[in-house]
Order: sequence, then structure tokens, then C-alpha cells
Amino acid sequence: MTSVLRELPLSYPSARATPPRRSRESSTSRVRLHLTQGQKGTKQLLARYGDHLICVRYRYDAQRKKRFKTVELLVAECDWQPPRPRFAHDQIVGLRVAFVDVAVRDRVKQAGGTWNPERRIWQLRYDRVVALGLNGRIVDEPASNSGCPRSSGKNVHADAPAPSR
Repeated sequence: MTSVLRELPLSYPSARATPPRRSRESSTSRVRLHLTQGQKGTKQLLARYGDHLICVRYRYDAQRKKRFKTVELLVAECDWQPPRPRFAHDQIVGLRVAFVDVAVRDRVKQAGGTWNPERRIWQLRYDRVVALGLNGRIVDEPASNSGCPRSSGKNVHADAPAPSR
């Protein structure tokens, strides 16, 4: 095991650099045990690393017939301010729901959603959208009625006929 530890770099070149990942084909090791500090099997490591110890994992590699004990350590701590939410919890947001997606549409209706025919979207309070897990369907811009962006004529090919208006 000490030979494995000697091969690992103590630090990486930059803060954004990440350690190289093993491909799934080259390793068959699996985590079979995950212990948090204070549990049986972490006492010696807790004495060694103190409060910096986050957890201990035991990995087993059936192909190489090896067991690896790994530790997760806290190496830095600093104040952090979470970003402001995109929307206020009571703000009405637009949701894109496909016509054939009847199950989602029914859930939106049941949560109090309303159809906006001009924007062609469902409207619902943001906190209810989050509760339904539909954050990925939020529409930031109003939907067009025609389904196609309005042509400005700037990107028209030279040989194309002039747009009729």
C-alpha cells in the first residue's frame, strides 16, 4: 500500500486541476464500506487527522485481490455566501411542458398552474415548481407565437430571395 501512496502527488499544479481519473475498464474496485468519524474502524485515523477527517472508505479490487483504505480530509475552510435565488419563492414563472406530456401537465394544473396562450407556456409559482422538481423546464424568455424566430434578414444567403413582408 505504501507504494501506491508514493505514486500519488501531494499537490496538483493549479487549484482548478483535478487528479487523473481511472477508467472503468482498468479498475474493478468497489466501495463496500463507508465510515464517518467516530465509527468503529476510524479511531486511529481520527487520532492522526483530528477534525480534518471527513470519512474513511474501504475499496475492494477483486481483479487484483487488494483492499484499499482511503480517507477524505478537510484541507481548507473559508466563508462562502450562497448565490441569490434566481426567482423569489412567490414569483410566477413560465414552464415549458410538451403537449403530449400529460402527466406533467396534470401535476402543474393540480399545483395551481395556468396556461398562458399568448406565451404558449404554463405559469406557476416558483416554490411550487421547485417542489415538483420542474426547475429544468423554466422558460426565461417569452415564447414566440409562430414557433420560429423572427428573421432580421442579416443572416440571409446572398442568393436567397428577399423576404416578403
